[in-house]
Amino acid sequence: MSISKFIVQQAISLIKPGMTVGFGGGSTVGLLVKESANLVNQIQVLTPSPTTRQLATVLGYTVIDPQYCDRIDIAFDGCDQLDHRHSALKSGGGIHTNEKIIATLADEYWLLAPKNRLVTQFSTDIPLVLEVLPKALALVMHRVAALGGQPTVRTASNRDGLTLTDNGNLLIDCHFPSYNQLSNINQQLSALAGVVETSFFDHLITNAILGDPDTNTINYLY
Repeated sequence: MSISKFIVQQAISLIKPGMTVGFGGGSTVGLLVKESANLVNQIQVLTPSPTTRQLATVLGYTVIDPQYCDRIDIAFDGCDQLDHRHSALKSGGGIHTNEKIIATLADEYWLLAPKNRLVTQFSTDIPLVLEVLPKALALVMHRVAALGGQPTVRTASNRDGLTLTDNGNLLIDCHFPSYNQLSNINQQLSALAGVVETSFFDHLITNAILGDPDTNTINYLY
C-alpha cells in the first residue's frame, strides 16, 4: 500500500456523518475524496480547487460554495512545506486565497503530506506567492524588490500571456535570499494595497498527518 493511502486511511477516520468538510487540491486529497465515497450522502463539501470540485461532483457529493458557509467542521489540504509552528508555504496551484478562506472557516485544518515536508526552516527554493489585483502590479513588484525579494509575474504554461487566478487576478512569485524574517515580510506584503493574499499560512494549521515512505509509518503534528 502506498504511503498516500496510509495517510488517507487516517484522515478518513476523522470525517463523521453530518459534517461540512473542506477538501483542497492535490493527489492525496483527491484520493481522500474517492476513498470517502461511502459518506457521499452524509456530508457536504467545500473546495477551493476546480479539479477537486469536478471530482466531488462526479462522485455525487453535495458541493456548496464558501460564500454561503460560515463554518466548516474539518478541512484537508496539502502543502509545499510546513513547520513545527503550524505554518505552511503553498505556492504551486495558485489558489491559496481560496484555500485560506477554507482554512479560516474550518474548526480543524489538517495538512496531508510526506514527512520530509515538515522542516525547521522553510526553503527559499519555494517562492512566496502573492495574488495581486492587476492595477497594483507595479506597486507590488517595487515593494517586493525593496524588501530584498526577486518578484516574477507568473505566465501561463498553456497559452501566451499571464496566469490569471480564478478570481481574475495576477500571481507574483517572490524569491527571497532568506526566510528568517518570513512572518514579518508576509505581514508587510499582506497589508500592501492590491495584495489579495499571500501563500504563507501563518499559524493556520491545526494538525498534520505526515507519511514516511521509507518506513510506511504515519506521524502526526498536533
